[in-house]
This record gives sequence, C-alpha cells and structure tokens, in this order.
Amino acid sequence: MKISIEHLTKRFGSTTAVNDLSFEIESGKLIALLGPSGCGKSTILNMLSGIIPATEGKILFDGKDVTDLPPEKRNVGLVFQNYALYPHMSVLENIAFPLEIKKVPRKQRNERARELAELVKIGDLVERKPSELSGGQQQRVAIARALAKDPALLLLDEPLSNLDAKLRVEMREEILRIQRASQVTTVFVTHDQEEASSIADQVVLLRLGVMQQQDSPRRIYDQPANFFTADFLGAPPINKLYGKMKSGRFCLDNSLMECQLPLRRQVADGTAAILAARSESVMLSEKGAIQARVLERYSINKDELTIFDIDGQRCRGFIPGDVALSAGDAVRLAFKNRGVFLFDEATGERLS
Repeated sequence: MKISIEHLTKRFGSTTAVNDLSFEIESGKLIALLGPSGCGKSTILNMLSGIIPATEGKILFDGKDVTDLPPEKRNVGLVFQNYALYPHMSVLENIAFPLEIKKVPRKQRNERARELAELVKIGDLVERKPSELSGGQQQRVAIARALAKDPALLLLDEPLSNLDAKLRVEMREEILRIQRASQVTTVFVTHDQEEASSIADQVVLLRLGVMQQQDSPRRIYDQPANFFTADFLGAPPINKLYGKMKSGRFCLDNSLMECQLPLRRQVADGTAAILAARSESVMLSEKGAIQARVLERYSINKDELTIFDIDGQRCRGFIPGDVALSAGDAVRLAFKNRGVFLFDEATGERLS
C-alpha cells in the first residue's frame, strides 16, 4: 500500500510538533523516521495509525483519504516500544488475539498464529507466557501479533530501544527479513542513525517537526541537504572547521589556511561558514595545504582514529595503523574529494 502525506501538521496548544510535512512511501517499502528526541517521529506514527488526529493536512492510503478515519478502520499494525503483550496469555494466544477480536474461528486463527510464529522464528515457544521469554523473543511476538490481521501498514515505534547492543543488531536484521518476507509497507521510528541506515529503503530525517531530507541511507550520508543532516549522520561526528568566505575561498578562523571547493552559488565575502569533512575523508599528504599537529590516537575496533589540532580547531581522521604517529607530531593534511562540504554557518545552507 502506498502512503501519501500531504502538508501534515500537528499542534499541541502553542507547540507545533509536526510542521507542514509532505512525503510518500512506496508500497512494500520500509521507511525510517529518524531524528533526535522531540522531532515529531512518534507524533507522525500516531497520526498514521489514527491514535491522534491531525491539525491540518491529509493522510492517504493508496489515494484514499483516511485522515479522519478511526484506528480500527485503517488496517494498521502497531508495535510499541514496550511490546504491550498480555501477560496471562500464551505466545499463541497473544499472536491470535487480533483475529479473536475479528471473530475468526479458533482453528483458523490458531493456524494463522502458528504460521506467523514460524515466520518470526518462535514456533517452538508458542505455549510459553511472555514472562518466560527474552526481550528479543517478546519483540518477535509483538511483531507477529501486529501482522496477524494482515495489515496494509506496519508501524514500529522504537522497537529496539529496550534491547542490549548485540541483540539490537540481530533484531534489526530480523525485522528487515520479516518485512521483506511479508512485503508489508513499514514505517520504523528510531533516533539511532545506524539502526535507520542498516534496514531502511529510505530515511526521512526530521528536526523540530520539519523534514530535513528524504533519501536512501547512502545518499543522505554522501549528499546531505544541509548542515543539520551532515552533523546528525556519522560516527564519529563530522569534522567542523569554522571560518569565513573570501573571494570564493574558505578561510579558517585565526589561520592562514585556505580551501577552495566548487560553490553552488556566489557567496559574499565575510560570510561565516563551516567546512565539514567526514573522518574517512581526512588523509595525510606531504603536499597537503593544511598544517596540523597530532593530539591523540586511539583504536575504534579495526580503525585507528587520530585527533589533530589545526590552528586551535580539532579534526579527526582515520589514519592507517601502519603509519607511525605520536602526540606532538607535525603533519600535513588534505581532504579527499568525497565527504567534504561547505555550509553557511548562520542558515545551515549547503554552499558546496
């Protein structure tokens, strides 16, 4: 089912939680709503489900306006952060419960529940109670229950936040597998960029209720629309060097260092700007124009991260471990062509 959101706005009193939001989700795709706390992710999910009404705008399912439809008429499956399983019911009964509500005969609903239990790989646990399950197993039950009524839209509200780091990785792969197998259009809410990037066909990045960018995970990382997007995505965070524009060149504050990048438009002299570079885009170069000093070096799993001082501003770079570097060493740096951007400091507009 294709989802269309048109100029959707939600206000709570004087607070605007979602502001004039428009985007589409193609049928059978998995979309991640990504952003910091308070950006409107869960509010959007609740409007899609019908739990809360929209203040303005429209929600369309396959072209049909469902903005004012109650939740029970939208055919939506919803998985909450806490899973909300019924503790007195078995796994099988929990999965089958939506079908019981719809008056599906016991034999038919139990057969469907067992099929879904197999899909989410808990077929051998159907007689257990939720209290006898691990967090990951409980999550699988919640997903199976949401799928029991064959929803046209599956909504997942930060379903991995209660799991430990290792289990989160395993379960996001499982969610992707289940979604691909069921082919249900899915919206996944998260504040974790790695989570969103690892499973989503597209990411919708939000800030203060306003969409910043909608694109594939790869493109949103490689081609950020603005400074917020570039700064929010990436670990470690993107390097930020502050300076001003002069004759179309970026001049580092309190330094003679200059850098020229192809500009998207003319930029007035004196415009405060940020040169943003991914850590993987920083490299040592004997002919590099950037003079720096090594401050510290440490390992992040297989990578060696080096912290440099560039005239009082810090910059991180992934430098191969076989390159001998020590604190205090003077080096020259250069940037690769990819992963380096220039932004207007005041507006966040991308300049290059």
